[in-house]
Amino acid sequence: MKTFAILIEPASYTVDRNKKVYEPRNIEYCYLKNNSKASNISSDAICIEGYSLLKKIQFLNKILKNYDSIIMNGYINSEFVILFILNFYHKKPIGIDSDTQFSLPKNLLKASFKKVYLNYIFRNKYLFGLAGGSNNHFALFRNFGMPVSHIFLMPMMVDNDKFSNDNYQNKQIDTFNFLYVGRLVEQKNIKMLILAFEEIANKYSSAKLLIAGEGALSEALKQENYHNTNIIFLGAKFNNDLIEVYRNGHVLILPSTYEPWGLVVNEALSAGIPVIVSDKVGAAFDLVALPKTGFIFNSEKPQELVDAMESMISNTNLYKEFAENGYLHMKNNWNFDLYNKCLDDLFFSMEGSIK
Repeated sequence: MKTFAILIEPASYTVDRNKKVYEPRNIEYCYLKNNSKASNISSDAICIEGYSLLKKIQFLNKILKNYDSIIMNGYINSEFVILFILNFYHKKPIGIDSDTQFSLPKNLLKASFKKVYLNYIFRNKYLFGLAGGSNNHFALFRNFGMPVSHIFLMPMMVDNDKFSNDNYQNKQIDTFNFLYVGRLVEQKNIKMLILAFEEIANKYSSAKLLIAGEGALSEALKQENYHNTNIIFLGAKFNNDLIEVYRNGHVLILPSTYEPWGLVVNEALSAGIPVIVSDKVGAAFDLVALPKTGFIFNSEKPQELVDAMESMISNTNLYKEFAENGYLHMKNNWNFDLYNKCLDDLFFSMEGSIK
């Protein structure tokens, strides 16, 4: 099956996936945006960001004409709407790749619009749902009317080999480094993390909090915590610098109040680092709950975060057990072999739908 993928941006995990999966399978692709806020990577691949509306229509029409199937990142951008309308003529199978969890906006008008829009497009017989995870990500497509036979796991993935640390079990813990990696913005709940850490630091002198990232809250957080030498702001880290951050970390914490997935969880587990995540993190079910790689806490209950941090720093055996569970889960299960199998399953179903 000749497939073309329309991707949002050349984020590092996307570029790695393309090299390890798409290119060996001769899946061609383009980007909607020229660069990514989540990395310092650019790409030589086709980017349609600067195309006029007419040129985008012509480009997408050409793809539908010349390829057997399409993979599209997202379903709310204008490019998807154009592709969806054009496909009433071409009738090609389109896979919607999404890391979004099932939820309804609290705003009644937005919730109503979302229901109407998604129920309409997801019931289209030429659309397939590619869910980034196997729990709430499946539920997104299922709850808005897509047949279960059209929903497939397409796991949110990083290049595990890039972050892998075979020496993770021999890491020194004289200084115990809790680690946050990501944007410094409100939804990441970093203020709760800092307050929880301060409780831990009062009891354990070995505790440090390493914060890697930049964002709207950067300066305010630094000024509020300049006096605390146990909290270290590392700035934005990419590529080898980011890998080195994981080498020095012991437990990753992702306390977000909303997180579609959280690829830093993949990265940390691949490096043999246990995790503590909130119940709003999309990766919690597939990467934390089932393989038991750490703790999941209620994002509205700070004490649960404190308790999880204390369990990690005070119980070396538990810490090492979680570290091993995570490392082996990423190495043996949640990897590019799984991704290729999911693609095989998808293409088999797509081929059957057009015969």
